[in-house]
Amino acid sequence: MENVNPESLFRKAQALGNDIKEMEAIDVMQAYSRAQMKIKSGRRKLMYHQLMRYAAFLTLPLLLTSLVLGYLYFHEPESDDKYAEVTASAGSVIRFELPDHSVVWLNAGSTLRYPTVFRKDNRNVDLKGEAYFDVQANRERPFYVNTPNGLSVYVYGTKFNVSAYEDDDIIETVLEKGKVNVIAPTSSGEKMTIQLTPGEQLLYDKHSQKAIKNKVDVCEKVAWKDGKLMFRNTSLEDIFKRLERHFNVEIQFTNKSGKEYKYRATFRNETLPQILDYLTKSAALKWRTEEPEQQTDETFTKKKIIVDMY
Repeated sequence: MENVNPESLFRKAQALGNDIKEMEAIDVMQAYSRAQMKIKSGRRKLMYHQLMRYAAFLTLPLLLTSLVLGYLYFHEPESDDKYAEVTASAGSVIRFELPDHSVVWLNAGSTLRYPTVFRKDNRNVDLKGEAYFDVQANRERPFYVNTPNGLSVYVYGTKFNVSAYEDDDIIETVLEKGKVNVIAPTSSGEKMTIQLTPGEQLLYDKHSQKAIKNKVDVCEKVAWKDGKLMFRNTSLEDIFKRLERHFNVEIQFTNKSGKEYKYRATFRNETLPQILDYLTKSAALKWRTEEPEQQTDETFTKKKIIVDMY
């Protein structure tokens, strides 16, 4: 100890004292809190990045699924259209509703074919025979009635009657309410478009491919849907044709006198014999009935009514 320099000892003691003061000045709790905050912040950042990766991983399949479903919805294959067919047997009238809530009355011996779900840009139906249409208005989706001979009637919302029996030479369109456009083939191979207003009738000849527009009594033309037979200045030939369909019989008419008669009458619940008896009161008519006969295939022929005019 004698050899130790007192001044050197003093400096060492002073340095040690300063170190002790610095150590005492450190706030241990505050440093601990700062360290904990840094650890938590690091964990939050790590968790956030992990969640973002998981979200991206989950969102991608959902996005792809949505795109696929959207494509299928807006690009539905037309080949997948499914159709329904309604037929009114001879002697009956059927009323039914289409997928768009339009209402149809189908006359005896007629068939209507239509898709179970209408397309988004149009509503197409195919008619053989006669039908009355009460079409729901929709200007974005025109309603088309197509017939076997290429004539089509298109509307947006209206009430009209189309008669297009295959065994008739004439296709008839009658408008009750609204507006219709009739598109028909011509002899030149082109299409003609004719517009009808309420109370008008268009008669299209299948053979000559010519059309005639007339004013008519609409009630006469559409009375059948209410179970009535209404005739206004109607020939016997046309009367018998309508009676055949209404009563599901075959009427064989022979005009031996060569005279032409026109009739005005309305029948509601009368039987066929009652109507024939009424007709004989204004013309020299005689009629008789031939009962159905069994054929070789075990089916029966229609009842036949033989009418002669002298």
